[in-house]
Amino acid sequence: LAEFHRILTNIKVCSNNRYRFTMRLPLIFGCAALSGLLLSAQVFAQDSIPLFGDKTPDIVNPARSVSQLINRGKYADAMNLADKELAANPQNVNLRFLRGVIFMETKKNDEAKKVFEQLIREYPEIADSYNNLAVIYAGEGNLGRAQDLLERALMNNASSVTTYSNLGDIYAAKAADMYARAARLAPKNGRLKEKAQIAQDLTIRTAP
Repeated sequence: LAEFHRILTNIKVCSNNRYRFTMRLPLIFGCAALSGLLLSAQVFAQDSIPLFGDKTPDIVNPARSVSQLINRGKYADAMNLADKELAANPQNVNLRFLRGVIFMETKKNDEAKKVFEQLIREYPEIADSYNNLAVIYAGEGNLGRAQDLLERALMNNASSVTTYSNLGDIYAAKAADMYARAARLAPKNGRLKEKAQIAQDLTIRTAP
């Protein structure tokens, strides 16, 4: 198990299809207890691309202001602004999502889980919430739960590149573990060792 955790050192984190960055485990949503897999999470939006279809002009868009504060590491200010804006518009999906990202960044995984789980119930077609939640569970060592979330995400949104990438990382990590176990049982089997090394190399690559 210790070796498996070592194999899983990098995990890719997602935050919002349009806001992308990567984090390494262990960490919040990108988690935590694993050590070598790299999943993706999205948080920061690219210029000129709307958040979840938000067409609010940038100059008055609170979600963009919150994401900029997150990007600068000003999490308390970001949360205060998000809460203030949500008091006036409690159904703003982007701000609710960014609250989950802030919780992840500040290692408050339980609170982040609640945010993303609620968003999944209300908006099952948005893949980002599944991805961030999967990153949290993968970071805690629960690859089964992470895999289930990512597979559910694809059932609801088959065009999410991040989801396919994250799920591929999960499969690669599991394959590396299985090949390593098999190689230990048959130490003279060179083919098993070769497969284990190939699978392990996939899981410890550097994030793009």
